[in-house]
Amino acid sequence: MLFDTPEKGYCIHALNAIFLSSKNKWIRIDARGNKRGIDAQFSINEEKLAFKANEDKDEKDYPMIYVNPHPKTLSTLKNHTDAVEMYKHHLPAYL
Repeated sequence: MLFDTPEKGYCIHALNAIFLSSKNKWIRIDARGNKRGIDAQFSINEEKLAFKANEDKDEKDYPMIYVNPHPKTLSTLKNHTDAVEMYKHHLPAYL
């Protein structure tokens, strides 16, 4: 993690989502993978993400699902070739 305090900044972590036509339901999933202490799982009935937003640090969880990538996200990715520079200084503050 590059930033570990609110003063150093935040980043937007994009979750993945799948649509289950048999359930007529979108399900958010976390593709970051598991490791010791992290247990993200696929579940139809409950969300099991790697991390929950830390409201004490003013982190937000935006529950909306974009069927197509948000234009701000695409623009940021297309206009930067240095991932660390992009992460530190050019990610959108909100969608």
